[in-house]
Amino acid sequence: MPLFRDPQTQSDDDDASGVTLIDRDVTLVGEIVSEDNIRLRGRIEGNVVTSGSVVIEPHASVQGDITAENLIVEGSVEGKVVVARKFELRPTGRMRGDIRASIVAIAEEGFLQGKVLATERISTNTRARRLDRG
Repeated sequence: MPLFRDPQTQSDDDDASGVTLIDRDVTLVGEIVSEDNIRLRGRIEGNVVTSGSVVIEPHASVQGDITAENLIVEGSVEGKVVVARKFELRPTGRMRGDIRASIVAIAEEGFLQGKVLATERISTNTRARRLDRG
């Protein structure tokens, strides 16, 4: 069950199950493990793991590592990123950390400080991750 579900913010990247929204006035401290898509308008201080997609909006930020199926960065990220399919750094995006993804798209105006490793598809199965922790 998501923290905040906002069916009105669904886009083409979101599936029928909806999206978990972390809104502008929210600062979340700790790790997020989810199977849903995540749309961030606020701030996360901790790691994010999802088998869905993550969209970090222009004034939002993540200070921690992100593992996701797809990732769109319009805000800022400080940490390592592992993306199974597509990583996209948009013009307003700022990324400080290494990127590992199958497809990497970086806008000319986007800022990247780190390494990029294009690789084959990576699993983001959150259920397997939970079982590994015991």
